[in-house]
Amino acid sequence: MAPKRKYVGFNVTVNTFRIGIALCLALLTLASCGQAPAAVPTASALPPPAASAVVLGDGRTPDLPAIRAEQDRRHAAMRAAPYILLRLGLDARLDAAQRAAAADVRVQEAVRSASGERQLAEAMAVGEARAGDLTAALATRCPPSACLRVVMYVYPTNTSLTAVVDGDGQVLDVQSLAASQPEIPRALADLATQIAVNSPETATALGVSPTEAMALAYASATKTSFIGTPCERSQHLCVSPVFTWGSQALWVIIDLTDLRLVGAATWTAQGQSAQRRDVSEATLQDAAIAPLCDTPQTIARAGWTASYMLTSSDGLELRDVSFHGRPLLASAKIVDWHVGYTAGSDGRRVGFSDAVGCPVFSSAAIIPYALPTLADVPGGGFSLKMTFRSPNWPQPCNYQYTFTATFDPDGSLTVRAGSEGRGCGVDGVYHPVLRIVPPPTADLAQDVDGTRAPLTREGDGVWPARAVRGFVAGTVRVTPDWGDADLAYVYWSVAKDAEGEGDLPSIGTCCRLDIQQGPDVFVTPPEPLTDRTVFWYVPKIINAERARCWADMELQDGVLVPHIWPCGSGVRIASAALTP
Repeated sequence: MAPKRKYVGFNVTVNTFRIGIALCLALLTLASCGQAPAAVPTASALPPPAASAVVLGDGRTPDLPAIRAEQDRRHAAMRAAPYILLRLGLDARLDAAQRAAAADVRVQEAVRSASGERQLAEAMAVGEARAGDLTAALATRCPPSACLRVVMYVYPTNTSLTAVVDGDGQVLDVQSLAASQPEIPRALADLATQIAVNSPETATALGVSPTEAMALAYASATKTSFIGTPCERSQHLCVSPVFTWGSQALWVIIDLTDLRLVGAATWTAQGQSAQRRDVSEATLQDAAIAPLCDTPQTIARAGWTASYMLTSSDGLELRDVSFHGRPLLASAKIVDWHVGYTAGSDGRRVGFSDAVGCPVFSSAAIIPYALPTLADVPGGGFSLKMTFRSPNWPQPCNYQYTFTATFDPDGSLTVRAGSEGRGCGVDGVYHPVLRIVPPPTADLAQDVDGTRAPLTREGDGVWPARAVRGFVAGTVRVTPDWGDADLAYVYWSVAKDAEGEGDLPSIGTCCRLDIQQGPDVFVTPPEPLTDRTVFWYVPKIINAERARCWADMELQDGVLVPHIWPCGSGVRIASAALTP
């Protein structure tokens, strides 16, 4: 299981010339490079980074001991039952669960090609099946700590498999989701960093010989895409170690399917930091958050009733919302954060697919910063809010996201996805993927400028910003809360167990600027709608340095505190009788 709180971010400040910083980084950690506070670098003080054009890898796998060991491990797994790479070093209970899952006939069928040949597959995560990860039917069979969840990945087909195993070793359920990728274990993240450090393209781009300490550990475990390369076209499993140099970030895209570097010399401007600091304060203890991952918490306030809980990688899920006994919402959650940047003058794009979620038995890269809060809001009503944070936020290449549900006294509910920076570039494009499930009904329609068009089959569309649009599901209307969005991609699909009823692996790619954001695969080809329908809302939000989706450290009364320029967008859910 990947550790989630022991990452150390390094920011390199250059005050003299390149040889000095090279020696310092090669011999010392950042903290010991100097005890005096580092001066903020200026453009003239920084040695120029490599040209902003993308440098592609040579297509060869580096000859490294770690790669040879990984290749040997893969070859051995393909020659002996269960023909799936298993996680090493697990305790007896977890190991038994992954072996039971790997041996299950449904899993064995899923990892074979149409012609019956075995395909490379790997168990990526094994842990307790938390209530927030399970469908309603499975949750009744798996009380807390009773079942285990095994997440596997099939490399050639880019498919995630999720198996639930009970205490007797029986596999209760297997779900398969194409075009998706689970969170990766720390061992693969470390391997990606080794490939980046030992590939000549990285040294050429940096101008110095890189070390593993120079890479941001958080980024190395975060899935990425690189438009126009095998990471996108072949949908390989790719991650991106990021190296910082002054106010620039060098992205190195590593293909873990082929174990090679795909691209480097991909510089994005991070913006100038007014102050830099090493973050040393501890995050919350697991024990404080763990109950949210196991047991739904309830709300009964001002006529509203609801429940919420923390999922492994879909953040906070709001469930079963009613106002004065009238059902308004079955489920709402943010399943992914796609963040993309322009990389170089040739228009290629790189970025991250960020997962947020439970810090216990999860490999989510961005974890809760604090417990959820319930607070009154001006004008009446109240809000439920939870914040998720990278360990070194608000330093560059670290992120802070928020989930906010606002319960208004008129019976309307607003669910909003928020970003508070800082990110890896000044031209970031955010696409949060919101999954909204209304109460069951077969009466479905799309509202376009006040005209209702019945919906009978799955589909998708693009809503222009500020346009009068919405979905109607029986007595409930879902409309955009535009916020900072330039537009929104929307989808309507049949609710299915493998498509988000439990915890959903990462879907889509991080960096596309079109409707292919992940839910598109759920509506292709379109099926007839039923009374169990999901609405997907994916707004496009562009950041702006010190204006929107941004954060920096500033001095207040002699103390460094974060200054936040937030951004966000979401949906408003209300009775169809209310004015949109």
